[in-house]
Amino acid sequence: MSQFDTYSLYDFLMHTPEGGLRKILIDNQNMTPLHLSLLLKVVKGSTPDEFSEYFNSQSLPKIRMSPAESKIKETFWPKCIVIFESRGLLQPAMPVKQAA
Repeated sequence: MSQFDTYSLYDFLMHTPEGGLRKILIDNQNMTPLHLSLLLKVVKGSTPDEFSEYFNSQSLPKIRMSPAESKIKETFWPKCIVIFESRGLLQPAMPVKQAA
């Protein structure tokens, strides 16, 4: 169980035009154009469930990465989380109600 609602985040990233994401997310400290490029590769190449798994385990799918992208993969998710939180894009996960 994730502490964040990754499905809403995935939906936002998947359906927002890239130009809009650039304006919203890039701050050139935590999120650079390179980070956004890698993030979009992950989003576009995965299902909501796969994205959630990558996000929660802070891993990346087996995708072709540029040498520059390979250099940032260790700090990729922590920096993304900082930006997502600062922009109000990460919401707490809603607890799953269990049948009594």
